[in-house]
Amino acid sequence: MLYFFPNFGLGPVILALIVSAALGLAAYLIVFKTRLFDHLINKPLVGPYVGVPITVLALLLAFMASSVWQNTSAAAAALQNEATALSRLGIIAATSPALASELKGELSSYIQLVEQGEWGREYNMRRVPEIDQTLSNLYRRAWTIDAGACTVREPGSLCTTKAMAAEILTEIKQLEAAREQRLSIGSQSNLGYARKWAFIYLLTLVSNVTLGAVHRANRHTAITAIVLWCLCTALVFSMIKLHIHPYKGFNPLTPDFTSLG
Repeated sequence: MLYFFPNFGLGPVILALIVSAALGLAAYLIVFKTRLFDHLINKPLVGPYVGVPITVLALLLAFMASSVWQNTSAAAAALQNEATALSRLGIIAATSPALASELKGELSSYIQLVEQGEWGREYNMRRVPEIDQTLSNLYRRAWTIDAGACTVREPGSLCTTKAMAAEILTEIKQLEAAREQRLSIGSQSNLGYARKWAFIYLLTLVSNVTLGAVHRANRHTAITAIVLWCLCTALVFSMIKLHIHPYKGFNPLTPDFTSLG
């Protein structure tokens, strides 16, 4: 639901406020506009019972927050690994005109497609097929270099050392692995939390209903308790939602591959 909103920084906060208010209103209607809890007017629930659903909700939110922070750290590591692999490939390509002609074009194409496509348009939630083709071309050129490797380098030719050819293949594999990790994190941030949020919202509704049920005998007290709890849940939801997607929103990671091309 978060991604139906425009890509601006306060979108997650607005969504959190809307959801918290809707759940609070639903709880009020369930408690005071139905007959399900009328018996609590004369035989009220004990106040400490409120802590049961709220504690369960707090634990689930803590697990969610932990997962979000780990994803952010993993996304930063993937970005660093991708930049490092591109930098090393660029350094290797610059060692001879022949290597430059073999690798520079594909590296520049990769950087342009990644920055404008997967980072720019897709926010790393979907892969761009042209980048798969670019990686295949890089592999093909690397294997060509490896097949023509020799022990003595000849300036201006495809002849290079076995070690350098192996290093090129290693860096391409690291580049591909970093990209796959980046796309996996982006895809999971898009849809991977849907079920968890469903349980969190259900528990939030239950906690709101519990607050209303405990104060069923006094409507104004119940409304005050529900409103205060809705503000608390809105703040917590906002904090998590602001960081749930490392590639868009309030403080997204941004690539800086241009200088590497």
